[in-house]
Amino acid sequence: MPVNPWREIPPHSSLGVYTEHGLTPTLLSDFLSAASEAGCTMVYDPFVGSGVVVTYFQEKCIESAGADSNPWSLLLSRAKTLPLDWGAVRLWAERVEGEVGEFEPIVPSPRLARYHDARVLEDLGRLRALIEEAPGEWKPLLLAVLVRVAYRWSRLKRSPAPRFKDASQASGNVRLDFFSLLNKAISELEARRFCASVALFQADSSSWIPTRLCGVVTSPPFANNIDYIRHTMLELLWSGLARHSEDLGRLRSAQIPACEAAARTWKESSQHQWLRDLASRIGGSRAPGFKKFMLQYFHAMESHFSLISDSLEWEAWYTIGDSVLGGVYIPTHSILARLAEKSGLRASVKLLGPRMKRGRTLYLLRLAPQRKR
Repeated sequence: MPVNPWREIPPHSSLGVYTEHGLTPTLLSDFLSAASEAGCTMVYDPFVGSGVVVTYFQEKCIESAGADSNPWSLLLSRAKTLPLDWGAVRLWAERVEGEVGEFEPIVPSPRLARYHDARVLEDLGRLRALIEEAPGEWKPLLLAVLVRVAYRWSRLKRSPAPRFKDASQASGNVRLDFFSLLNKAISELEARRFCASVALFQADSSSWIPTRLCGVVTSPPFANNIDYIRHTMLELLWSGLARHSEDLGRLRSAQIPACEAAARTWKESSQHQWLRDLASRIGGSRAPGFKKFMLQYFHAMESHFSLISDSLEWEAWYTIGDSVLGGVYIPTHSILARLAEKSGLRASVKLLGPRMKRGRTLYLLRLAPQRKR
């Protein structure tokens, strides 16, 4: 079973990285070589996620930009790519560590009481109040550290949809964990090269992308029924980017519907008969929800490819994972290739290897304009 290699690579090792995407260091290195040969000096990631692409290319001194509909993804990516006065942050941390107990706790959402013991909630709330007093440009880094600690001390465990742990919460000291992880993150970031600019946008990439794109490399949602908003729920709540269920629902509505939770009656569905025939084969008690989000997902991705077709100057690389819904195999890679070609792009597919989930596979989808520009 493959392991996400970025988990051991700074600064993702301290600030966190999403579980699976297929954008390995080797693949990004291959993309960089091909892009350099083509004279492409700007890279775009329309599904920026935890910032792997923009962080990698910044350190290679290549300008990049990224977009995501999830504001937490943008904050985490900013924490990894924004250069700071690391000595000043370290001195501040040393000075305020003993003062945390004097702060009145700030708990941005009442929902957070479901996920933490009262003592833990209070300690995290005091740290959150401390962050409010820090300089504004430091806050992405401090919030990224806080939510990693908050997850360790929560009743939640990571899974496609977070679930409650059976065991008791972590032992130790919440405040010590925070400052220890912060110092680790500072050390990792200090060692990086911030030799290129990174631009970040909050956007739904099925309805907006920049008007000119040289090279694109990304991993879009995989249509495998992962609720990406719930998967980052603690991050959104502790950062104040969401405060209640209405906020979380609004963010789900803004994302490409790759799960039942993000499907909406008002969202458009694919009308291609061959896709509707595939959806009709989905069975089981959850078949109606699976069919709805699958058809909405492929409609949104076709809309995205239409935008790419209008803007792309060189190539776009997508890592794609296949899916099984209601007992039916969904060859997402070949479906997306077909939709991209219908949108006016040339498509090729390459096998990358197994996914983390046994029996599933990762592919590389390469797209190019029909005619060179």
